[in-house]
Amino acid sequence: MEFDFRSKAVIITGAGRGIGRAMVKTFHDAGAMIVAADRDADSLGETCRAYAERVIPVVRDISIPKGAQAIVDRCVNEFGRVDVCVNNAAVAPHAALLEERSEVWDTVYAVNCRGTFLMTQLSARAMIAGGHEGRIINFSSGVSKRGSAGAAAYASSRAAVESFSRVAAIELAPHNILVNTVSPGLIDTQPKPLPPRMAEGLGKRIPTLPLARPGRPEEVAWVTMFLASEYAGYVCGAVWEVDGAAGIGTRAGHSIIDDDPRYDWVTKT
Repeated sequence: MEFDFRSKAVIITGAGRGIGRAMVKTFHDAGAMIVAADRDADSLGETCRAYAERVIPVVRDISIPKGAQAIVDRCVNEFGRVDVCVNNAAVAPHAALLEERSEVWDTVYAVNCRGTFLMTQLSARAMIAGGHEGRIINFSSGVSKRGSAGAAAYASSRAAVESFSRVAAIELAPHNILVNTVSPGLIDTQPKPLPPRMAEGLGKRIPTLPLARPGRPEEVAWVTMFLASEYAGYVCGAVWEVDGAAGIGTRAGHSIIDDDPRYDWVTKT
């Protein structure tokens, strides 16, 4: 399977680092024309510096209508169309529930939820106006389905994105715009060197993961590219978990022996 995005115009938000940066590279290498958006000019510049052409940096805030509109308009003005919109931008500050501040909560929802809504709506309008089909890939997280101390705002905002994306998939399907969601698990995007408390937490968590390692940003990018490609023409309204099975259990790190005598009559031991 080879991805060919030549002649395709792709928007990638949150392109300044991590998964967003990896997606700029993978889509670029597949021939796409890219609008790479982020609110951090320095990190976005670092992402785009390696590409002499076909990657347009746009420093905007997706959580406000003018910012989101400017990103979509730039894509249409530069490339004449929008074929794919990848809504990767998100913020994930953590705080204990009893200490959570309402203004932080509101900012998390503004970026993660309102930003995803605005980019979905505006890119879909551009696709429809252009008279062609399209792909919209929104981003969630594994914490949307499980409790995680300190993640009340982030986890609930990611769950909201999944619910929104199902509605968007139904409403946009008649226009041949397919909406799907990517839900990464633990991906190696943490700051280096790791802050001491984060290092301690990851040191305990990683060995319990079924694959006993974090995912790589490009592993998420490849799944995103599949959903944006012709190979996923009948995939719509789905949540694709890229978590190395972390969402379904922990690593089997010992021999499995049934030493419960209550069921000897079943096992005939």
